[in-house]
Amino acid sequence: MVVLVSGSGTNLQALLDATADPSYGAAVVAVGADRVGIEGLARAERAGVPTFVERLNDHPSRALWDEAVAARIAAYEPDLVVLAGFMKILGAPTLEAFPVLNTHPALLPAFPGAHGVRDALAYGAKITGCTVMLADAGVDTGPIIAQEAVRVLDGDDEARLHERIKSVERGLLVDTVGRMAREGWTVTGRHVRIGG
Repeated sequence: MVVLVSGSGTNLQALLDATADPSYGAAVVAVGADRVGIEGLARAERAGVPTFVERLNDHPSRALWDEAVAARIAAYEPDLVVLAGFMKILGAPTLEAFPVLNTHPALLPAFPGAHGVRDALAYGAKITGCTVMLADAGVDTGPIIAQEAVRVLDGDDEARLHERIKSVERGLLVDTVGRMAREGWTVTGRHVRIGG
């Protein structure tokens, strides 16, 4: 898999740790980013994984950036692309060429977008969680693969709740990617099924 990151790379680290076990069934062949100087790239470099950076501002248009990202990913011939805290929406060149997994810190379809944790708190939700989905052209609208609930506790603020969600999200992402790699998956409409 190629993993794309924009920040600290804690989901990436969880995947790197999991792939150290050959029975996991998958390997990280490259890590890409949309900016330089981030911990996610440093984690990949420490693990000996090739990295690349495609900054949006280095391209004259979003369409050309989309093509450049897809070309960089394609060079590694992945079976799967994983967005691990990647904060850009990928365009058709990548989405049409590869299955792309994304995570979201809410139980979709509730609270999509950049502020899922804040929105769940503001709404007064008692349970939220995280979602692993196949990415599509929309914002958090792709077919759902896996979800796990996280209880909202009295006194939670956004940072505290988000940390609990991220802890659960890492495990859910690692489990989902591993199962998909070992068992395969099928997509029928909006339904994703892992294994036979």
